[in-house]
Amino acid sequence: MLFALQLSTHYYDPMMTKGEYRPPDNLDELRELVGELNRGTAGVRLGPKAIKVLAGLVEAPRETAISSITQLASIYKVNASTLTRLSKSLDYRGFSQLQELFRSHLMADNNFYSGETARLLTDPNDASEAITQLARVTADKASNISSMAENLDPTTLEEVAALLAGAPKIRVQGLRMSYSAACFFSYALGMMRDSVAVLGASGHGIAQMEPGDLLVAFGSDPYTRSTVDSCRIASERSIRVIALTDSQASPLARYADIVFLTPSGGAFVANSVASAIVLSETLLALVARRLGRRAVTALKERERCIDALGSALPNSLR
Repeated sequence: MLFALQLSTHYYDPMMTKGEYRPPDNLDELRELVGELNRGTAGVRLGPKAIKVLAGLVEAPRETAISSITQLASIYKVNASTLTRLSKSLDYRGFSQLQELFRSHLMADNNFYSGETARLLTDPNDASEAITQLARVTADKASNISSMAENLDPTTLEEVAALLAGAPKIRVQGLRMSYSAACFFSYALGMMRDSVAVLGASGHGIAQMEPGDLLVAFGSDPYTRSTVDSCRIASERSIRVIALTDSQASPLARYADIVFLTPSGGAFVANSVASAIVLSETLLALVARRLGRRAVTALKERERCIDALGSALPNSLR
């Protein structure tokens, strides 16, 4: 079903001077604009469905660059004329000018990981169904990871690593398909430092947190109300929120201090967590480096506990 996007003329915050808004000149600026639109701080206003479509275009830059306006309209279930109106609402002459930002970005980017993976794994002349499916899933995951990496800022990574190393108390939440990512992150971080735990579905553990503590939230569309509510309540209580989510238009992003985009699409029966896991491992490595000997000491202590509990596999069976 096609839906009509809520578009409007430019909206200027009372604190902004007339003419301060200008359309983004590149994809990085467009990404920033999506975040500002989602937070309600942009110098232009769009309806929530329009923001979601714009976020989708930004988060799939290669697809946006090479697809026709008709193809993109079909993907996002809107009319082609809607994309034109969206572009003009952002002060572009039309969709072609907006699309030029994506094409310029694509020309400067030679890392086509997903295409190379598919090429290596799939022989079009002799590919079994299993190998074809393997190629598709692998290419999708590689594409998600590549898109995630393209959006990363090294300074932000280091900032979050410092928060993860130094926050008094850390709670991690992710439900449904994001539960595995949340458990992995909590377990691995808890091996290196104290006061780390998974926040349950009820979210009542938020009451035990204080300003200066940290909530790490995992989630993608369809979002879980409990995780969104936890982010909202944490934000209201001056607890910093780090969100690993699939879109700047995500409700988790609305309440987060820092947002990492972790695309979750692809040929899987549910949302993929591959990009979230790769980003988690990156952050964990940075935390370990920042903690230094403290991380080693903590890991050794936990290893002694594992041995005492008899959880490790005996050497004779390894």
